[in-house]
Amino acid sequence: MERLAPPARMSRRRALPAIAAGVVVFVLLNAGLGLWADQLPRIRDPYYGDKFVKLRAKANRPDRGPLVVVYGSSRTGFAFNGTLVERTIRDAGGRAAAFNYGIPAMGPIGQLLYFRRTLADGVRPDFVIVEVLPSMFAKCADGPREQHWMTGDRLLRRELDTVERCGYSSPDVRGRWWESSLVPVYGLRFQLLGRVIQSWIPWQFRQDWSRGTDESGWCTPYKDVITADERAFATAKARDEYHAVLQTWQLDATLAATLDELLGECRSAGIPVKLLLMPESGEFQAMYPADVRRRIDAFVRGRGVPVIDARDWLAASDFTDGHHQLRGGAETFSKRLALEEILPWVNGR
Repeated sequence: MERLAPPARMSRRRALPAIAAGVVVFVLLNAGLGLWADQLPRIRDPYYGDKFVKLRAKANRPDRGPLVVVYGSSRTGFAFNGTLVERTIRDAGGRAAAFNYGIPAMGPIGQLLYFRRTLADGVRPDFVIVEVLPSMFAKCADGPREQHWMTGDRLLRRELDTVERCGYSSPDVRGRWWESSLVPVYGLRFQLLGRVIQSWIPWQFRQDWSRGTDESGWCTPYKDVITADERAFATAKARDEYHAVLQTWQLDATLAATLDELLGECRSAGIPVKLLLMPESGEFQAMYPADVRRRIDAFVRGRGVPVIDARDWLAASDFTDGHHQLRGGAETFSKRLALEEILPWVNGR
């Protein structure tokens, strides 16, 4: 009579193939997701990818007029209302399409990468405006401030050498990229969760900024008006963040060269470019010592391209914290930029 294997042994025999199959599926799933993430920027870098979908839609409009793209920080993100710019130019008898590529904590490295991605992904701006955020050009002992936000998991493979050449010193940048490529279910967990369940992610790890913008990439300010106490609290917080770096500001030559590289690539592509100094309240500007202000001015005006100096365009009441605009400030800034800078530019004057 045939002897039956003990039940425990039979369970192990059945379990081993199932476990092996599960491991294979997990490895293949991660490999596929890692490759997919590099092809779909909305997965690897939602800040870029979610806005690019809107930019491409605007660029593909047959009646759009010349396309003006502004690359900048959250200052640009809150201030540049592309839809209002287009309407203002149209009311003045002109025609243009305007897009806001303002991203939190973006400086010259991110701007260079995003401009390259824009071209590689098939959209060629007719005009480019590049915000100069002075704090992002400050020389810091541990390398550029951008590396703390534009981390390895948001980068494409071809961009790793670039960021290291531009000054990234964190040994974690390549580790974060490899982790996001080999084990994306973990390395891209915040990006992936953010696509489905944003509320599960702490606000400082959320990457859905670009998804909430309008069709022109403008991030609508959180409030139309704020109280005096709210403004005082926000301004004090901005002072805590920026005072030290602005008091001791020294230009990082590598970051200056990064900006020059971007300007050179615009010229090589035949794309006219201007630099932009964003509005700041008088209280915020008071954080710059006089010699620092002179050095910043000399740096910006020495790049060989036109400069839009909008630092004094707005009143203190137009800001939440001295450098991010309320809706009224964004409207004033966008209309003035449209009429004084963009309209003559696209009309060839």
